[in-house]
Formats: sequence, C-alpha cells, structure tokens
Amino acid sequence: DLAQAEQFCPVAPIITARDEAHALELANQTEFGLSSAVFTKDEGRGLRFAQQIEAGMTHINDISVNDDPNNMFGGEKNSGIGRFNSDWIIAELTSDHWISVQHKRRAYPF
Repeated sequence: DLAQAEQFCPVAPIITARDEAHALELANQTEFGLSSAVFTKDEGRGLRFAQQIEAGMTHINDISVNDDPNNMFGGEKNSGIGRFNSDWIIAELTSDHWISVQHKRRAYPF
C-alpha cells in the first residue's frame, strides 16, 4: 500500500524486483507520478531507465524531493497536471492569442 500512494513524509518502502524490466513495471504501475529516483553506478543505464519512468521528474543518484525554482516541477497521472516554476508556470496559466488589425483596405489579387 505504501508504494501505491503518494508519500509526503520520510517513508521508504523496499520492494525487491526480479530484474530491470520488473523494476520499471513496479515503478510505473502506480496511479501517481510526481517524482522518482534511480540509484546506479552506471549513469547511462540510469538515464535510459529514467526515460521510461512515468513521472514528471526523475532524479538519478539524488533524492526524489529535489526542487529548484529554475526547473520545472510537476507530475504525471494523478499527481497533477502541468508544470510549475519559472516560465513553465506562465505557460500553464496563460494562453497565447494572436490578434491582428488591418488598418487599410487590403488589395486582394482576385
């Protein structure tokens, strides 16, 4: 149950995976996806694994609560929609709208 809910406290459930594919399956089978972490000696392998995790943020060899106001913050699935911090929050809370005004009569070729 601990692994299937978002924990906003210092809890670290340990689940043993059979192999890397099973570990990825376990990581993605939750309905949440705010933040995740991968610990490995092989950074390339960790990056390939992290790219497959269904989360808004994945930290390699760092804690999952790493937050920096210059980087996006947000989740996937039931962990929220959108990204916050810096320009990402502006994009989430605004929309672009182009309005043009033709002040003189346009000469059409037909």
